[in-house]
Amino acid sequence: MERKSGYEERCDEEICNAHPGGQVFMKKELRVIVHPLGRVITVAKGTNLLDAIREAGLQMESICGGKGECRKCRVVVERGGFAERARQGAKQGKDRDLIQDYHLACEISVIGDLEVTIPVESRIENPQILMETGIRGGGVNPSVSIYPLQVSSGKIPPFTSPTIRLSGYSGPRPRIDDAVYAKILASDPPLHAMLTRTNRYPEIIDILQGELVAGGYGLALDIGTTTLVGVLVDLSSGKVISRAATLNRQITYGEELITRIAYSGRADGLQVLQKLAIESINRLVRELAGEAGIRTREIADVCISGNTVMAHLLTGTDSAYLEMVDAKVPRAPYIGRAGSLGMEVHESAYCYILPNVSRFVGGDAVGDVMVSGLATGPEFSLLIDLGTNGEIIAGNHEWLASVSCASGPAFEGAGISSGMRAMRGAIEHVRIDPGHGVAEISVIGDVLPRGICGSGLIDAAAHMFRAGILDFKGRILASHQMVRQGFEGPAYLLVPGNETATGRDIMITQRDMDYLMDSKAALCGAIGVLMKKFRLNVADIRHVYLAGAFGAFTDMQSAISFGILPAFPNAEIRGIGNGSLSGAYETLVSMNKRKEAERIAEMMIYIDLLVDTDFIEEYTAALCIPGKQEYFPFANVRSH
Repeated sequence: MERKSGYEERCDEEICNAHPGGQVFMKKELRVIVHPLGRVITVAKGTNLLDAIREAGLQMESICGGKGECRKCRVVVERGGFAERARQGAKQGKDRDLIQDYHLACEISVIGDLEVTIPVESRIENPQILMETGIRGGGVNPSVSIYPLQVSSGKIPPFTSPTIRLSGYSGPRPRIDDAVYAKILASDPPLHAMLTRTNRYPEIIDILQGELVAGGYGLALDIGTTTLVGVLVDLSSGKVISRAATLNRQITYGEELITRIAYSGRADGLQVLQKLAIESINRLVRELAGEAGIRTREIADVCISGNTVMAHLLTGTDSAYLEMVDAKVPRAPYIGRAGSLGMEVHESAYCYILPNVSRFVGGDAVGDVMVSGLATGPEFSLLIDLGTNGEIIAGNHEWLASVSCASGPAFEGAGISSGMRAMRGAIEHVRIDPGHGVAEISVIGDVLPRGICGSGLIDAAAHMFRAGILDFKGRILASHQMVRQGFEGPAYLLVPGNETATGRDIMITQRDMDYLMDSKAALCGAIGVLMKKFRLNVADIRHVYLAGAFGAFTDMQSAISFGILPAFPNAEIRGIGNGSLSGAYETLVSMNKRKEAERIAEMMIYIDLLVDTDFIEEYTAALCIPGKQEYFPFANVRSH
């Protein structure tokens, strides 16, 4: 498909330069104007529009990473020349929106000057990022410390080299490189030495002048697939002095981990994704330092927690092997100079990344376990971290077992026709009147709704079942008065178009429900595998820890009644906030916590569900609402 205005046809024919010998040179660069951001991008003819938007640093939805499958990178072409290839997802039925004015940026090539608008539902703005953590005070024993430094003159015969002493320090003799040593000799007292123990041995990394010197600053960072959250910490006291969050700039290269891995396998894919991760971190560093009134180079230590794929991409490590079943992942923490990765912190600061366990259970899960206390008590506990990927850990102080499942994207609004991440305009909670089936909604920001995020979707599914709009297999009943016939079969009308920000109906389609049922069965089935293998029943579990946004924003009654989580009659269910960030903070302010994190990673076993025979049985049993009778003993469960 190709559309051109008369103006673009003339642009195509435009001769920019004429050589005296008769050669002509066609116009090589084209302009793309992006509304409502007011950005003008210069591109070569034939450039893919989504690639152009990515390279310009603009954020828009692209869950599948540009494969044409998620149908989220929508644009409205206002005018200009473009070519559009046949959509890969056309065989599944085309969106009503794409028949008229909407196109997918990943399917468009720029062949003339172009002007497009990114519609409200495709923009990424004002995300609701979880900042709440389980950060606790006390037990401060950081890697970086400041000690008063005395230097002997070295000018009295027999002219021996100056002697350096650190007041209050005891331990192995610190290492010191030539540049720092020269700085000592060139500086006038009083002096203080900045010493780090991150790299397993004490090392003086800088010399500070002055009578009163602070204990240095550290950065704790949670690097997620979608978002980054960080805190700036006074290392002498453990006090958090500023907090900030930002989107991971890798986001337009795919929402799912497998999509990121695939992109990193391209010719320069790994370098692109690493560069974007560092740019995201540095944006956060500058914001944190600016809020605290310090220079970025005063940050002398960095601790990072994230999933295994994000850790690989950040450090520029080939992640292709993570696609292999039962891949063996090193469980040692990453330790290296932050500056060598490109971070805008002290030039000699080290970066410590919490250890991974398996290909999809990373340092973020280790941080969750550490801050929840799951590994310190005798009672059986369960921890669930449901983000873009789902991680479930069971155990106590004697044993830990983990699994991971690809259930998270649906619970974050991804892959849903009207789905969106939790940001301004997202429906976050739903109640449905069982009599007439009309929905009552609450929207983030108290504005007209643009779509529905994960917590709203879980509410909607649970209430649709209660109201008789869904049967026990998750099928939408076409006979209900609030159900409409759509392109993909029956669809529940959640909000009519005259009450939305987009002017279009917000619907929950049968395809959406099929995807949600698959996701809920994957999560409940994964929990079932752990329960079965270790001969636990729902009454045995005494603590359920919920990490991340799932635990913070989801209505647990809806999650249990729909069958995402089993009903644990004797368990205390508690959200632990951003456990990944809390884990990074604890390892930043305590060397003992680094040892604990490494112990947790070493003792945790991993069960790969792709090769586990119990998983198919548990998954299949969970494909009904709510699920197996033994997991929902107080529910009126029907089997199928």
